[in-house]
Amino acid sequence: MEWKTFDKYMPVKEEHAGYIRRLADHCQSSRRRPKFHLVPPCGLMNDPNGLAYYNGNYHIFYQWYPFGPSHGMKHWGHVVSEDMISFDNSEEILIPSEEYEKNGCYSGNGIQIGENLFLYYTANYKTPAGRIPKQAVAFLRADGRICKYEGNPIINEIPEGMTGDIRDPFVFSRNGRYYMLLGGRSKRNRGRLLLYQSIDGLKWGYLGNISLGRLECGTMIECPGIIQVGDKDVLFLSFIGLKPEGDRYRNEFTSLCLIGRLDIDNLQFQIDSFDELDKGFDFYAPQVFQDESGRWILLGWMAVPDSGYEEPTLVNGWIHAMTIPRELYVNEFGLLCQKPLKELESLRKEKVCGRLEEGLDREISPCFELNLLMEETEEFEMKLRESVKLTYRCGVLQLDVTECGMGRTVRSLKVLKLHGLRIFSDTLSLEIFVNDGEDVFTSRVYDSMENLRIWAAAGEIRGIWEYYSL
Repeated sequence: MEWKTFDKYMPVKEEHAGYIRRLADHCQSSRRRPKFHLVPPCGLMNDPNGLAYYNGNYHIFYQWYPFGPSHGMKHWGHVVSEDMISFDNSEEILIPSEEYEKNGCYSGNGIQIGENLFLYYTANYKTPAGRIPKQAVAFLRADGRICKYEGNPIINEIPEGMTGDIRDPFVFSRNGRYYMLLGGRSKRNRGRLLLYQSIDGLKWGYLGNISLGRLECGTMIECPGIIQVGDKDVLFLSFIGLKPEGDRYRNEFTSLCLIGRLDIDNLQFQIDSFDELDKGFDFYAPQVFQDESGRWILLGWMAVPDSGYEEPTLVNGWIHAMTIPRELYVNEFGLLCQKPLKELESLRKEKVCGRLEEGLDREISPCFELNLLMEETEEFEMKLRESVKLTYRCGVLQLDVTECGMGRTVRSLKVLKLHGLRIFSDTLSLEIFVNDGEDVFTSRVYDSMENLRIWAAAGEIRGIWEYYSL
């Protein structure tokens, strides 16, 4: 493969089509390409954008730099799916072709208004003096074509007290009006959540900053989102610069969910509870949408920015992936939980099961699902794949990927009573759902993918195990 170099802020043009196809074909030969996770055809992938069920299909957009595995001019890549398991790349992508977006199409969401899917995004516009925040909208029409609104940018201002770091619009409807959340950074270097209002989704007026009470907001809020589950509002925020608190906030870039009530009139979010969405190494900028059956589905970026980890796929011309799709629900204790989308069960092939107290020692493939239903567990140690260790002692569940994490080491989680684990392994990742999804560990792993095993000592755990090759 002959590699070419491009200007950092070069948008995709027709003349690049042949090179991108060749690069995508080259990337397909990488032995670490995930089997059931969404990855870019080539280049760099980050935040999920514009997730929606529209016109009979799931649509997933994502931040994409197509020319190589590095940060550059961000486009919105686009895949279409019937089941959120298999994905078809679409040629209808969002290209930063206009002057107001001369440095890229940054993140945003999608919402159907009338016959079209409105795709809201931040038009990245840099100057020597800093960013000028601009918000824009494009339309995915029923015929599958994307066109941009001629009146863009729809928001072109810096509210008082804010810097130019304002981005990632999330539009939702309530009480006959449309509202837009935006993440931002104040001039005092504090994270802020902004709110706008519209009648038609095109003309917007600024309402102000939403108070989050005494919640620490770091130095920047990104990728906001909000849904209603029952009589509660669930607010999703991604933070830069939260200070670590014991086992919490170990990543500089952290995503939280807040359960409570949004009071639009008083610009407040009244928090009942909040927690990290994922306790692992590789999870950020999640987006949530509702499908035709009413399920709330979450998809996250399986990475964090500026991590410093080594990434072996760089040499193959691509980097990063999405998490598996996760259905959200609130359990009997009022906790927001995540469970793998039911459609993932269609990937199951060979099934083997047994009793945990008899021990577990099995050769495995890199791609598997492992379910542990525990009756009585005080402590145990389990080895996964080649060198991953999962231990539970004194009410603490610990994931250790030091030997295959390329800089990732240990993450821990307090679990007073452990009764179940559901583990999904792909070529380069582990997603571990704890106690029916009350907590999750997501991590990339880079072992040899050869002679892999699952092992647990006899007598340490009571219950049953189920293994499926995928």
